[in-house]
Amino acid sequence: MPFLPLPTALRPLAPGTLVSALGNGAWYASWALFLTRSVQLPAAQAGLALTLAGLAGIAAATPLGRLADRLGSREVLVALSVLQALAMAGFLIVDGLVDLIVVACAMSAGQQGATAVRTALVVGLAEPAERLDALSSLRVLSHAGDALGAAVGALVIQLDTRAGYTGLIAANATTFLGYAIAAARLPHVPAGTGVVQRGAGGGARPDVPYKALAGICGVLTLCWAMVSTALPLWVAGHTEAPRATSGILVVVSSVAIAALQVRCTRVASHPAAAARVALLSGVALAAACILFAAASGPAAQTAALLLAAGGIAHIAGELLFVAASWGLSVPLMPEGRAGEYQGVFATGEAAAQTAAPMLMTAVVVGWGQTGWLALGALFVAATLPAPAIARRAVRARERGSAPAPAPSA
Repeated sequence: MPFLPLPTALRPLAPGTLVSALGNGAWYASWALFLTRSVQLPAAQAGLALTLAGLAGIAAATPLGRLADRLGSREVLVALSVLQALAMAGFLIVDGLVDLIVVACAMSAGQQGATAVRTALVVGLAEPAERLDALSSLRVLSHAGDALGAAVGALVIQLDTRAGYTGLIAANATTFLGYAIAAARLPHVPAGTGVVQRGAGGGARPDVPYKALAGICGVLTLCWAMVSTALPLWVAGHTEAPRATSGILVVVSSVAIAALQVRCTRVASHPAAAARVALLSGVALAAACILFAAASGPAAQTAALLLAAGGIAHIAGELLFVAASWGLSVPLMPEGRAGEYQGVFATGEAAAQTAAPMLMTAVVVGWGQTGWLALGALFVAATLPAPAIARRAVRARERGSAPAPAPSA
C-alpha cells in the first residue's frame, strides 16, 4: 500500500506537505538556471554561495533541534517555515554574491532545522507503532509533490524568462507559508524533558554510536546527488544514450519511491534490522555506480539499458537508505530529546550534501568510470560497520550509558 492514513493529530500536515513539495520540486529543477541566466551570476560564485549555505545548515541543525525540545517542535517548525518563505522571497532581490550568500544561508539553516524538527514533531504526535508509517506516508506525499513540481520547473526552464522565474519563486515562497499554516493546526507537543535530564555528557553530541550512525546515513544521502548532479552530466558527456534518459530515470524514481516507501520502511522497524538494511542500501547503490560507469562506451541502446538497470538499483538503494535512517534514528533516541537527536542526523545529512556538488562533479564525473567505482566503494565501506555500531548503540541504551535514556520507542 503506497500511502497509509496519517494519525489523526498529523492529518493537517498532509496538504501542507504536498503543496510545499510541489513548490520545492519546481525550485530545485530550475534554481541553477535562475542564478546563472536570470541573476547572471558566474557558476563559480553560485557554487561558493551554496557551499557556504551548506555549512550554515550544518551549524544550525542540532541547535534548532534543541530549541524545539525546549520550546515545542510545532512552534519551532512554524517559525522555520516562515523563515524559509522569507528566504525564498529573498531570491527575488538577489543582485550579487553577497546577497546570494545571505539568502542561501538563511534558506539552508531553515531547511536543515525543519528536517530535524519535523521528524521530532511526528515522533511527538504519533504512537510508537505508528511513527515509521507516518514518516513514510509523509515522504510519499513529498515525492508526489516533487514529481509534479519538477514538471512545472521544466516548463519554466523552457520559457527561460525573468517573469517565469519570478512567478515560480513567489509561488514557492507562498507554499512555505501554507506549510506554516498547516503546521500551526497541529496539536502542541510539550517541550522535551531533556533540559532537566541532561547529564554531564551534555546531550546528543557525546552519544558516539548515534553520531556514527548519523554519519553513515549522511554518506548514503549522496544517492540524491548521484541522480540530480552526476547522472545528467554523465549521460550527456560520457555516454551515447539520449540526454533525456537521466530525466526519465528521475521521474521513474519518484513514482517508485512514492509507491514502495511505506512497505519498504516496515523491514527496518528496529535498529538491528535497520542496520542490515543500511548495509544492503550501500551494496545496491554500489551496484548502481558500477552500472552507470559501464554505460560509458557502448552504443546508445546498450548504454540506455545499463542506465536503466542502474536506475533500478539506485531506487532500491534509496528506498532502503530512507528506511534505515528512520529505523536507526527514531528508536535509538531518548524520549523528550527528539529534536536534539534528529538534529544530529540532520547534521550528517547536511555535511554530505555540502560536499556532494564538488564530489559529484570533480570526482565522480571528473574521474570518469574510476570516479563511479570510487563512489561505489565509499557506499560499501561506510555501511559495512553499521550492524556492529547499531549493536553498540542498543547496548548503550540498555545499560543506560547513552545520555538521558528512556524506554525504546
